Amino acid sequence: MNHKFSIPAILFFLFLFVFQANAQSAKQGEFLVKGTIKGVSSGVIHLLSNGAVATDSAVITNGQFVMRGKIGQPEQKPFFITPGNWAFRAIIENGDITLEIDTTGAQHQYVKNSDYPLIWEIKESGSKVADAYNQFKNESGQTANIAILRKLKGPNSGYDEATANKKADSISTVLITKQKAWIENYINKYPESFAGVFIYSQFCELFSQLYNSTPPDLANILEKFSGPAKESDYYKALAAEAAIVKNTQLNNIAPDFTLLKRDKTKFTLSATKGKVTMIDFWASWCVPCRNAIPNWKKVYAKYHQKGLEIVSVANDKNWKDWITALDKEKMPWIQVIDEFVSTDKGSKSKALDMYSTHYIPFYVLLDREGKILMTSGNEDALTEKIAELLQ
Repeated sequence: MNHKFSIPAILFFLFLFVFQANAQSAKQGEFLVKGTIKGVSSGVIHLLSNGAVATDSAVITNGQFVMRGKIGQPEQKPFFITPGNWAFRAIIENGDITLEIDTTGAQHQYVKNSDYPLIWEIKESGSKVADAYNQFKNESGQTANIAILRKLKGPNSGYDEATANKKADSISTVLITKQKAWIENYINKYPESFAGVFIYSQFCELFSQLYNSTPPDLANILEKFSGPAKESDYYKALAAEAAIVKNTQLNNIAPDFTLLKRDKTKFTLSATKGKVTMIDFWASWCVPCRNAIPNWKKVYAKYHQKGLEIVSVANDKNWKDWITALDKEKMPWIQVIDEFVSTDKGSKSKALDMYSTHYIPFYVLLDREGKILMTSGNEDALTEKIAELLQ
Protein backbone atom coordinates (compact mmCIF):
# COMPACT_ATOMS: atom_id res chain seq x y z
CA MET A 1 0.00 0.00 0.00
CA ASN A 2 1.28 3.43 -0.92
CA HIS A 3 1.05 6.23 1.60
CA LYS A 4 0.76 9.82 0.52
CA PHE A 5 1.49 12.68 2.93
CA SER A 6 0.13 16.13 2.47
CA ILE A 7 2.43 19.14 2.83
CA PRO A 8 0.98 20.00 6.26
CA ALA A 9 1.65 16.42 7.40
CA ILE A 10 5.28 16.57 6.26
CA LEU A 11 5.74 19.87 8.06
CA PHE A 12 4.23 18.33 11.19
CA PHE A 13 6.69 15.42 11.21
CA LEU A 14 9.59 17.77 10.42
CA PHE A 15 8.56 19.95 13.35
CA LEU A 16 8.28 16.86 15.54
CA PHE A 17 11.81 15.77 14.53
CA VAL A 18 13.28 19.18 15.31
CA PHE A 19 11.39 19.33 18.59
CA GLN A 20 12.67 15.91 19.63
CA ALA A 21 16.25 16.84 18.67
CA ASN A 22 16.07 20.04 20.68
CA ALA A 23 14.42 18.23 23.55
CA GLN A 24 17.30 15.77 23.94
CA SER A 25 18.75 15.67 27.42
CA ALA A 26 21.78 13.99 28.94
CA LYS A 27 21.48 10.49 30.28
CA GLN A 28 22.76 9.60 33.72
CA GLY A 29 26.57 9.71 33.75
CA GLU A 30 26.78 11.46 30.37
CA PHE A 31 27.10 14.97 29.00
CA LEU A 32 25.07 16.45 26.18
CA VAL A 33 26.47 19.58 24.58
CA LYS A 34 24.23 21.68 22.35
CA GLY A 35 26.11 24.42 20.55
CA THR A 36 25.67 27.28 18.13
CA ILE A 37 28.62 28.77 16.25
CA LYS A 38 28.48 32.26 14.77
CA GLY A 39 30.83 32.39 11.78
CA VAL A 40 30.92 28.66 11.00
CA SER A 41 27.89 27.25 9.19
CA SER A 42 29.14 23.72 8.51
CA GLY A 43 31.98 21.37 9.31
CA VAL A 44 32.99 19.05 12.13
CA ILE A 45 33.73 19.94 15.74
CA HIS A 46 36.09 17.69 17.69
CA LEU A 47 36.39 17.33 21.44
CA LEU A 48 40.05 16.67 22.24
CA SER A 49 41.94 15.22 25.13
CA ASN A 50 44.61 17.55 26.52
CA GLY A 51 47.03 15.42 24.54
CA ALA A 52 45.30 16.68 21.34
CA VAL A 53 43.61 13.33 20.58
CA ALA A 54 39.99 13.51 19.37
CA THR A 55 37.69 11.68 21.79
CA ASP A 56 34.27 12.81 20.45
CA SER A 57 33.04 14.71 17.42
CA ALA A 58 29.86 16.11 15.90
CA VAL A 59 28.73 17.47 12.54
CA ILE A 60 27.97 21.19 12.36
CA THR A 61 24.83 21.98 10.35
CA ASN A 62 23.55 25.53 9.89
CA GLY A 63 25.89 26.67 12.65
CA GLN A 64 24.55 24.14 15.18
CA PHE A 65 25.78 20.86 16.65
CA VAL A 66 24.90 18.31 19.32
CA MET A 67 27.57 16.19 21.02
CA ARG A 68 27.04 13.41 23.53
CA GLY A 69 29.67 11.61 25.59
CA LYS A 70 30.97 10.66 29.03
CA ILE A 71 33.41 12.35 31.38
CA GLY A 72 34.58 11.32 34.82
CA GLN A 73 34.73 14.74 36.46
CA PRO A 74 34.28 18.34 35.27
CA GLU A 75 37.17 19.43 33.09
CA GLN A 76 38.11 22.29 30.79
CA LYS A 77 38.55 20.60 27.43
CA PRO A 78 39.97 21.80 24.09
CA PHE A 79 37.77 21.82 20.97
CA PHE A 80 38.90 21.99 17.34
CA ILE A 81 36.72 22.88 14.35
CA THR A 82 37.42 21.85 10.76
CA PRO A 83 37.61 23.32 8.22
CA GLY A 84 39.13 26.57 9.47
CA ASN A 85 41.31 25.19 12.31
CA TRP A 86 39.25 27.08 14.89
CA ALA A 87 40.10 26.27 18.51
CA PHE A 88 38.58 27.06 21.90
CA ARG A 89 38.21 25.61 25.38
CA ALA A 90 35.05 24.99 27.38
CA ILE A 91 34.19 23.32 30.68
CA ILE A 92 32.51 19.95 30.24
CA GLU A 93 30.73 18.02 32.95
CA ASN A 94 28.01 15.38 32.93
CA GLY A 95 24.59 16.90 32.31
CA ASP A 96 23.11 19.31 29.77
CA ILE A 97 25.54 21.96 28.52
CA THR A 98 24.80 24.81 26.12
CA LEU A 99 27.58 26.64 24.26
CA GLU A 100 27.19 29.87 22.28
CA ILE A 101 30.38 30.35 20.27
CA ASP A 102 31.23 33.51 18.35
CA THR A 103 34.25 33.56 16.05
CA THR A 104 34.21 37.37 15.91
CA GLY A 105 37.39 38.74 17.45
CA ALA A 106 39.23 35.40 17.34
CA GLN A 107 42.99 35.64 17.82
CA HIS A 108 44.63 34.62 14.54
CA GLN A 109 47.99 32.88 14.74
CA TYR A 110 49.94 31.47 11.84
CA VAL A 111 52.04 28.31 11.80
CA LYS A 112 53.80 27.48 8.53
CA ASN A 113 51.42 29.79 6.62
CA SER A 114 48.32 28.12 8.09
CA ASP A 115 45.97 30.04 10.36
CA TYR A 116 44.95 28.52 13.71
CA PRO A 117 42.52 31.09 15.20
CA LEU A 118 41.70 30.97 18.92
CA ILE A 119 38.08 31.76 19.81
CA TRP A 120 37.60 33.77 22.99
CA GLU A 121 33.87 34.59 22.88
CA ILE A 122 32.23 31.59 24.53
CA LYS A 123 28.99 31.70 26.52
CA GLU A 124 28.31 28.55 28.49
CA SER A 125 25.31 27.50 30.54
CA GLY A 126 24.34 24.31 32.34
CA SER A 127 27.68 23.86 34.11
CA LYS A 128 27.96 24.84 37.78
CA VAL A 129 31.74 24.96 37.44
CA ALA A 130 31.47 27.26 34.42
CA ASP A 131 29.03 29.50 36.30
CA ALA A 132 31.49 29.87 39.18
CA TYR A 133 34.38 30.45 36.78
CA ASN A 134 32.49 33.18 34.92
CA GLN A 135 31.63 34.80 38.24
CA PHE A 136 35.33 34.75 39.14
CA LYS A 137 36.41 36.28 35.82
CA ASN A 138 33.85 39.07 36.04
CA GLU A 139 34.15 39.93 39.73
CA SER A 140 37.97 39.75 39.84
CA GLY A 141 38.27 41.93 36.74
CA GLN A 142 39.90 39.21 34.64
CA THR A 143 37.53 39.55 31.67
CA ALA A 144 38.03 43.31 31.38
CA ASN A 145 41.76 43.32 32.12
CA ILE A 146 42.66 40.46 29.79
CA ALA A 147 40.95 42.39 26.97
CA ILE A 148 43.08 45.45 27.81
CA LEU A 149 46.26 43.33 27.94
CA ARG A 150 45.53 41.82 24.52
CA LYS A 151 45.01 45.30 23.08
CA LEU A 152 48.26 46.55 24.62
CA LYS A 153 50.15 43.64 23.08
CA GLY A 154 48.46 44.12 19.70
CA PRO A 155 49.97 45.89 16.68
CA ASN A 156 47.60 48.89 16.96
CA SER A 157 48.00 49.65 20.65
CA GLY A 158 49.39 53.14 20.03
CA TYR A 159 52.28 52.55 22.46
CA ASP A 160 55.91 51.70 21.91
CA GLU A 161 56.98 48.28 23.20
CA ALA A 162 58.61 49.56 26.41
CA THR A 163 55.56 51.65 27.39
CA ALA A 164 53.14 48.84 26.49
CA ASN A 165 55.12 46.36 28.62
CA LYS A 166 55.20 48.77 31.58
CA LYS A 167 51.44 49.33 31.43
CA ALA A 168 50.83 45.59 30.99
CA ASP A 169 52.98 44.78 34.05
CA SER A 170 51.02 47.27 36.14
CA ILE A 171 47.67 45.84 35.01
CA SER A 172 48.86 42.28 35.60
CA THR A 173 50.00 43.06 39.15
CA VAL A 174 46.60 44.53 40.07
CA LEU A 175 44.75 41.68 38.34
CA ILE A 176 46.71 38.95 40.14
CA THR A 177 46.10 40.63 43.51
CA LYS A 178 42.32 40.82 42.92
CA GLN A 179 42.18 37.25 41.65
CA LYS A 180 44.06 35.90 44.65
CA ALA A 181 41.74 37.69 47.09
CA TRP A 182 38.63 36.42 45.26
CA ILE A 183 39.87 32.83 45.20
CA GLU A 184 40.88 32.77 48.87
CA ASN A 185 37.45 34.10 49.85
CA TYR A 186 35.73 31.49 47.68
CA ILE A 187 37.82 28.60 49.04
CA ASN A 188 37.21 29.70 52.63
CA LYS A 189 33.45 29.54 51.93
CA TYR A 190 33.47 26.37 49.82
CA PRO A 191 36.60 24.30 50.66
CA GLU A 192 35.05 21.12 49.18
CA SER A 193 34.03 22.75 45.91
CA PHE A 194 35.43 21.32 42.68
CA ALA A 195 34.93 24.77 41.16
CA GLY A 196 37.31 26.27 43.72
CA VAL A 197 40.24 24.00 42.87
CA PHE A 198 39.54 24.36 39.13
CA ILE A 199 39.53 28.16 39.34
CA TYR A 200 42.73 28.14 41.38
CA SER A 201 44.40 25.92 38.77
CA GLN A 202 43.47 28.47 36.09
CA PHE A 203 44.88 31.25 38.28
CA CYS A 204 48.15 29.29 38.58
CA GLU A 205 48.25 28.87 34.79
CA LEU A 206 47.83 32.63 34.23
CA PHE A 207 50.36 33.41 36.98
CA SER A 208 52.84 31.12 35.24
CA GLN A 209 52.25 32.85 31.88
CA LEU A 210 52.70 36.32 33.37
CA TYR A 211 55.59 35.65 35.76
CA ASN A 212 57.15 32.41 34.49
CA SER A 213 56.87 30.82 37.92
CA THR A 214 54.56 29.04 40.33
CA PRO A 215 52.61 31.14 42.88
CA PRO A 216 54.79 31.31 46.02
CA ASP A 217 51.95 30.34 48.37
CA LEU A 218 50.78 27.30 46.38
CA ALA A 219 51.32 24.83 49.25
CA ASN A 220 49.46 27.03 51.75
CA ILE A 221 46.44 27.43 49.46
CA LEU A 222 46.25 23.69 48.82
CA GLU A 223 45.93 23.07 52.57
CA LYS A 224 42.58 24.90 52.51
CA PHE A 225 40.87 22.34 50.26
CA SER A 226 38.97 19.34 51.60
CA GLY A 227 36.65 16.53 50.53
CA PRO A 228 35.76 16.17 46.82
CA ALA A 229 38.04 19.05 45.82
CA LYS A 230 41.08 17.03 46.92
CA GLU A 231 39.96 14.07 44.78
CA SER A 232 40.06 16.10 41.56
CA ASP A 233 42.77 15.74 38.94
CA TYR A 234 43.37 19.49 39.18
CA TYR A 235 44.20 19.23 42.90
CA LYS A 236 46.49 16.24 42.30
CA ALA A 237 48.37 18.12 39.57
CA LEU A 238 48.78 21.18 41.79
CA ALA A 239 49.93 19.01 44.72
CA ALA A 240 52.56 17.40 42.46
CA GLU A 241 53.72 20.88 41.39
CA ALA A 242 53.95 21.96 45.05
CA ALA A 243 56.08 18.91 45.84
CA ILE A 244 58.46 19.76 42.98
CA VAL A 245 58.72 23.37 44.13
CA LYS A 246 59.54 22.17 47.64
CA ASN A 247 62.22 19.79 46.34
CA THR A 248 63.86 22.52 44.26
CA GLN A 249 64.06 25.15 46.98
CA LEU A 250 67.44 26.69 47.73
CA ASN A 251 69.84 24.56 49.81
CA ASN A 252 68.04 21.33 48.89
CA ILE A 253 69.92 18.59 47.07
CA ALA A 254 69.09 18.96 43.38
CA PRO A 255 66.73 16.30 41.98
CA ASP A 256 68.84 13.75 40.13
CA PHE A 257 68.20 12.65 36.56
CA THR A 258 69.75 10.37 33.96
CA LEU A 259 69.56 11.37 30.28
CA LEU A 260 71.25 10.45 27.02
CA LYS A 261 74.23 12.20 25.44
CA ARG A 262 74.59 12.52 21.65
CA ASP A 263 76.43 9.17 21.46
CA LYS A 264 73.44 7.68 23.37
CA THR A 265 75.48 6.86 26.45
CA LYS A 266 73.84 7.73 29.76
CA PHE A 267 74.76 10.71 31.92
CA THR A 268 73.61 11.18 35.51
CA LEU A 269 73.59 14.64 37.08
CA SER A 270 74.93 13.47 40.46
CA ALA A 271 78.16 12.46 38.69
CA THR A 272 79.13 16.17 38.80
CA LYS A 273 79.21 16.19 42.60
CA GLY A 274 82.42 17.85 43.76
CA LYS A 275 82.13 20.62 41.16
CA VAL A 276 80.14 23.84 41.01
CA THR A 277 77.58 22.87 38.36
CA MET A 278 75.24 24.96 36.24
CA ILE A 279 72.29 23.20 34.62
CA ASP A 280 71.37 25.02 31.43
CA PHE A 281 67.83 24.28 30.20
CA TRP A 282 67.73 25.27 26.54
CA ALA A 283 66.54 24.14 23.07
CA SER A 284 67.75 24.35 19.49
CA TRP A 285 64.66 26.41 18.59
CA CYS A 286 65.09 28.89 21.49
CA VAL A 287 66.69 32.10 20.16
CA PRO A 288 67.52 33.63 23.61
CA CYS A 289 69.09 30.31 24.63
CA ARG A 290 71.41 30.30 21.66
CA ASN A 291 72.20 33.99 22.02
CA ALA A 292 73.53 33.21 25.51
CA ILE A 293 75.97 30.52 24.32
CA PRO A 294 78.92 32.87 23.51
CA ASN A 295 78.82 34.16 27.10
CA TRP A 296 78.75 30.64 28.55
CA LYS A 297 81.73 29.69 26.39
CA LYS A 298 83.71 32.54 27.98
CA VAL A 299 82.55 31.61 31.48
CA TYR A 300 83.37 27.93 30.92
CA ALA A 301 86.85 28.72 29.53
CA LYS A 302 87.59 30.97 32.52
CA TYR A 303 86.29 28.79 35.35
CA HIS A 304 86.26 25.16 34.20
CA GLN A 305 89.77 24.51 35.54
CA LYS A 306 88.70 26.10 38.83
CA GLY A 307 85.86 23.61 39.29
CA LEU A 308 82.96 24.73 37.07
CA GLU A 309 80.90 22.22 35.11
CA ILE A 310 77.98 23.00 32.80
CA VAL A 311 75.27 20.52 31.88
CA SER A 312 73.04 21.63 29.00
CA VAL A 313 69.65 19.88 28.89
CA ALA A 314 67.98 20.29 25.50
CA ASN A 315 64.20 20.60 25.40
CA ASP A 316 64.12 19.13 21.88
CA LYS A 317 61.85 16.33 20.73
CA ASN A 318 63.71 16.00 17.45
CA TRP A 319 67.22 14.57 17.81
CA LYS A 320 68.21 15.77 14.34
CA ASP A 321 67.48 19.40 15.25
CA TRP A 322 69.46 19.01 18.47
CA ILE A 323 72.48 17.44 16.76
CA THR A 324 72.45 20.13 14.06
CA ALA A 325 72.50 22.83 16.75
CA LEU A 326 75.32 21.07 18.63
CA ASP A 327 77.42 20.87 15.48
CA LYS A 328 76.93 24.57 14.83
CA GLU A 329 77.38 25.88 18.38
CA LYS A 330 80.26 23.54 19.38
CA MET A 331 79.69 23.82 23.13
CA PRO A 332 82.57 22.07 24.96
CA TRP A 333 80.63 21.03 28.07
CA ILE A 334 78.21 18.16 28.81
CA GLN A 335 75.24 17.93 26.45
CA VAL A 336 72.15 15.78 27.08
CA ILE A 337 68.64 15.74 25.66
CA ASP A 338 65.45 15.61 27.71
CA GLU A 339 62.98 12.73 27.49
CA PHE A 340 59.28 13.18 26.72
CA VAL A 341 56.29 11.07 27.67
CA SER A 342 52.86 11.52 26.08
CA THR A 343 49.90 11.47 28.46
CA ASP A 344 46.21 12.33 28.11
CA LYS A 345 47.17 15.69 29.68
CA GLY A 346 49.77 16.39 27.01
CA SER A 347 53.49 15.79 26.62
CA LYS A 348 55.62 15.79 29.77
CA SER A 349 59.37 16.23 29.84
CA LYS A 350 61.55 14.42 32.37
CA ALA A 351 64.11 16.94 33.63
CA LEU A 352 62.25 20.16 32.76
CA ASP A 353 59.18 19.10 34.75
CA MET A 354 61.37 17.72 37.54
CA TYR A 355 62.63 21.28 38.11
CA SER A 356 59.23 22.92 37.54
CA THR A 357 60.73 24.92 34.69
CA HIS A 358 58.15 27.21 33.07
CA TYR A 359 60.42 28.86 30.52
CA ILE A 360 63.82 28.66 28.85
CA PRO A 361 66.59 29.60 29.03
CA PHE A 362 66.53 28.64 32.68
CA TYR A 363 69.56 28.03 34.86
CA VAL A 364 70.07 26.08 38.09
CA LEU A 365 73.36 26.53 39.94
CA LEU A 366 74.57 23.78 42.32
CA ASP A 367 77.34 23.85 44.89
CA ARG A 368 79.99 21.13 45.18
CA GLU A 369 77.68 18.99 47.34
CA GLY A 370 74.89 19.13 44.73
CA LYS A 371 72.74 21.61 46.68
CA ILE A 372 70.78 24.27 44.84
CA LEU A 373 72.38 27.70 45.21
CA MET A 374 70.39 29.68 42.67
CA THR A 375 67.65 29.34 40.05
CA SER A 376 67.08 32.04 37.45
CA GLY A 377 66.58 32.91 33.83
CA ASN A 378 68.93 35.86 34.24
CA GLU A 379 72.19 35.15 32.43
CA ASP A 380 74.05 38.08 34.05
CA ALA A 381 72.99 37.08 37.57
CA LEU A 382 74.28 33.53 37.07
CA THR A 383 77.55 34.81 35.59
CA GLU A 384 78.12 37.06 38.61
CA LYS A 385 77.32 34.25 41.06
CA ILE A 386 79.77 31.87 39.33
CA ALA A 387 82.48 34.54 39.43
CA GLU A 388 81.81 35.11 43.14
CA LEU A 389 82.21 31.40 43.88
CA LEU A 390 85.25 30.65 41.73
CA GLN A 391 87.37 33.83 41.51
